[in-house]
Amino acid sequence: MKRIATVLIIAVALLILFSPSAKAEETKNFIKLSEPKDNFMTSSDKVLITGETVPKSNVVVLVNGRKEGKGFSIGAAGIFMTQVPISSKENIITVKATFPSGSAETVSRRVYQLESESKLPELSSLIQTLKSFLILK
Repeated sequence: MKRIATVLIIAVALLILFSPSAKAEETKNFIKLSEPKDNFMTSSDKVLITGETVPKSNVVVLVNGRKEGKGFSIGAAGIFMTQVPISSKENIITVKATFPSGSAETVSRRVYQLESESKLPELSSLIQTLKSFLILK
């Protein structure tokens, strides 16, 4: 009789431990920003923002501390995508997610807007060095 009771207690404990409601409580709040990468350089005046967060969260995008557009709600998949304008040479893109639990998290990336590709002396110098090296080999 003791064995049966022990087995039942273990079975109930395992059911509680691995039940969907117990797993739902274990879900951690997170925000993952896929694009742009930190220190991203572009000659465009817009930047694509993509990422993933907890479903039913609200997301706000800030560029240099200013809110760009309206915030948006995240659907069941937790994926978001938007495009924001940039206007200065150095931009700080901040994505803030407010989770259903009421807590919030932010992620920031530094994005540089280049005036034109011809104004990259370091890059053209590097390309010339590589060409010279490949020709000599």
